[in-house]
Amino acid sequence: MTSLTSTRFFRVVVIPAAVFQSVIFGGAYGTGREIAEFISVFGPNGGLLAVLVLVLGFGLTNFLSFELARIYRTYDYRGFLRLLTGRAWITFEFLFLLALLVVLAVNGSAAASVLNDQWGVPSLIGVGLLFAGTVALNYFGRTLLQESMAVCMVALSAVLLIFCVLTFVQYHESIATAFRDAPSRGNWLVGGLQYALYTVAVIPALLYSARDINTRGEAFVSAFTAGAFGALPALVFHLTFMAAYPESLDQALPTYWMIGKLDRPWLMYVYIVVLFAMIIQTVAGLLQGVNERLDAWSMERRGSRCGPRTHALVAGGALTASMALASFGIADLVAKGYGNLAWGFLVVYMIPLLTVGVYKIWRRPIGPPGNGS
Repeated sequence: MTSLTSTRFFRVVVIPAAVFQSVIFGGAYGTGREIAEFISVFGPNGGLLAVLVLVLGFGLTNFLSFELARIYRTYDYRGFLRLLTGRAWITFEFLFLLALLVVLAVNGSAAASVLNDQWGVPSLIGVGLLFAGTVALNYFGRTLLQESMAVCMVALSAVLLIFCVLTFVQYHESIATAFRDAPSRGNWLVGGLQYALYTVAVIPALLYSARDINTRGEAFVSAFTAGAFGALPALVFHLTFMAAYPESLDQALPTYWMIGKLDRPWLMYVYIVVLFAMIIQTVAGLLQGVNERLDAWSMERRGSRCGPRTHALVAGGALTASMALASFGIADLVAKGYGNLAWGFLVVYMIPLLTVGVYKIWRRPIGPPGNGS
């Protein structure tokens, strides 16, 4: 990889990592419930191996996606999937929009409950803050959104480090006992792969973060850095859950429960603020992917991108629609079939990426990007 200036390091390495971590963290990931179900359920050592699978799965999928996007200079999910599947790209969009409905509804519900549960803030205020933050970030565009994600990544990493250190200081003996005595359970490889597959479906919608990558080496470093930061919360949560294993896995909100056991109210306050900011980033980051797709379509049809007002209207409209549909139970119906959606993404994204995508990358030179011809 060519040497990077501090500015290019920020744009090539930090930004993709921040976007990936921010988009996958909000909602269920932030409560620790997903980690309890997909990672820690395999026991102390089995969970660590599942986290390693996450890092490798996230990194490899990001690398192949970043490199293919770099070579062919296509950074919206419509153009990217057309490279992989031709006219069948529409199948990915259908699945993505269904998944987007669920993610927006889940994060809208999380925004309504997070502040209410901890501080008694009315749910409407939580939803209003989510709406205002999402619309503003999409209105002001990709640069501000990515920079805000970088700030949130630093804040989240600092909070996770403090949480981990305090837990180890207070419960190091319990954690050591869990790793020494508790056996691995189940198939950690399958569990790690399932969670990775469940998560990486969002990557085609996040390719806007990889626009500044110019070489294959940069794509590799950027992708695996993003994978590592994406898996960092899983590692911290898993390790801290071992302080009260297996009781911690039975909690509805294991991260809140573990922070509460530390008896440091200020840490809970800080974590809730960061979590709420990350929920906004999750929603805004995914909707930015939708706006990137609309911009590419508009360039083809009209020779110009959509304006900030259109971006804001799309974001606000999508969030409003998802919350309205959720109130009628439609989002819950789709959520029950989310496992099937994951298998759908395997067929329309992962298999083409690992076959057609690898072939297209292999037949092109390693150097600077061409025109995709």
